[in-house]
Amino acid sequence: MPHPSTAKAFEFSPEGIASVLKLNKLAVPPYQREYAWSVEEVKQLFTDLANAKFGNHDYFLGTIVTIPASEGDALEIVDGQQRLTSTALFLAAMRNYLKTLPSTAMIVESIENEFLTTIDRRAGSRVPRLRLNVDDNEFFLRLTAADPAAPAIATRESHRRLEEAFREAHAAVKRLVAPVSEAEHAAQLNDWLEFLEHSATVILLKAPDGAQAFRMFETLNDRGLKTSQVDLVKSYLFGQANRRIAEAQAKWSSMRNMLEEIDDSDRGINFLRHLLIASREFTRADDVYSTVQKSVRGEAVSITFLSDLEQYSRLYVATFRADSEQWGAYPAEAIAALQVLNQFDIKPLRPLILAVTKAFAPAEAAKALSFLVSFAVRLLIASTTRSGSIEESIAATALSVWEGTTSSTALLKASMAKIVPDDRVFQEAFATTSSSKADFARYYLRSLEKAFNQDPEPWTVVNDDPAQITLEHIIPKTPRLEEWTEFDAETHPRYVRRLGNMCLLQRGTNSNARSDRFDDKRAVYLASPLHWTSTVGGLAGWSPAVIDSRQAEMAKLAVKAWPI
Repeated sequence: MPHPSTAKAFEFSPEGIASVLKLNKLAVPPYQREYAWSVEEVKQLFTDLANAKFGNHDYFLGTIVTIPASEGDALEIVDGQQRLTSTALFLAAMRNYLKTLPSTAMIVESIENEFLTTIDRRAGSRVPRLRLNVDDNEFFLRLTAADPAAPAIATRESHRRLEEAFREAHAAVKRLVAPVSEAEHAAQLNDWLEFLEHSATVILLKAPDGAQAFRMFETLNDRGLKTSQVDLVKSYLFGQANRRIAEAQAKWSSMRNMLEEIDDSDRGINFLRHLLIASREFTRADDVYSTVQKSVRGEAVSITFLSDLEQYSRLYVATFRADSEQWGAYPAEAIAALQVLNQFDIKPLRPLILAVTKAFAPAEAAKALSFLVSFAVRLLIASTTRSGSIEESIAATALSVWEGTTSSTALLKASMAKIVPDDRVFQEAFATTSSSKADFARYYLRSLEKAFNQDPEPWTVVNDDPAQITLEHIIPKTPRLEEWTEFDAETHPRYVRRLGNMCLLQRGTNSNARSDRFDDKRAVYLASPLHWTSTVGGLAGWSPAVIDSRQAEMAKLAVKAWPI
């Protein structure tokens, strides 16, 4: 088998998970997260292994994905850290228990010398088979040492998880030997060692480089896109940083801590992608790593890019937080627009929002963000937010704003003219649109109400307090159709979520009236101070035709509520 560092293609080999430790030097690279398994996950692993062992069948633990280390003959672990670390803890716990038994020195030596450590003849020292990342490695080595020179003192959450996992490993070992007499304990654990070496199998995948590892990882593991690409970018940048690795780590850590303020499990990959789109080139979600690899090369360039990540992560987070100090010098219009845009959270707009915030002065940014609210609503109503061509056009505008070519709201509008639904298209779409999201529907109705009252900024309402004002479906979601004779089982589902079938009411009134017949609710509607609610009370009945007519009137007003 060719050496991993010179292999031209992927290498696959089925191995027992203990054999992976026995046959390789393994390293968790700096970019990988710390040990993260909870004691419940560790216990589940040991339980699954025990069920397989006592059931006398093999057990498959998935794929271990590796790439060659940048230096030496180790393999870096792209995916599999948690399983390998937990297995190493299990083996160390076996070794520790066997040391308490008579006549087990050979098995103890085998575990220590073959599975947990090896001899580096050049260095003249014993080295671990598995090295964890910078934060965990020293603690892990002390925790699992056969004869520790100093106690392992936990200073991080990952250390405490390792301690808990090691305690569970010791408990698991005691459970394994409990069914047999003490004289058979050594043989029982030797059988377990054989099982872990040969029958608890994984597929060891050796990829030629990080990009190829990600491609395969994405295929094998559906969480790869969101987790591994960020890890691979981090690894690549740290490798490029060379002698400035400490500086690189500090900048990456600062970025990561900043992004923690965003309540989104995909925040890391989203930020990387959105920054690349805004500042470099349009990048699809599965091309983030390759774009970084292509455009960031060398020590100085990598540090500059990491500085950008650190700096612009703060700005990116601020675009999610209308209460950020970033907005202190901005007009209220900008903050109101940002609140609406965050409610919609249209991902293709994120690079453009970031670019506008970075490049435009506060007053100009307020105008641009206000325009983007109208643009966002028109996209949502016209159902074009997922169009690839739309996303690429928005990305091109974001880049031109970032670079200073598009330097005003007027130029921004001109740049996006071809993708903005015009008044006719928007009005026609609004006249038939439905909304399954209550908060969106509430926003649309409240903005129409403000537009009817000639408010100069009708689009600024994000939401009313749901405890006070709630959304009413005039024909209810679950009506008694015999009381709504204009609707049947076919028309009701088509019209119940139409905006024309909705209005806003005070919560107490809505709670009391929502299932009543239309005639019984008319007085409630008529008494409302809200125009689009009160007009319903003046109608003689409620039917699909009435909804169509009412929504057509609302559509005319929508053009004024969200102007371009």
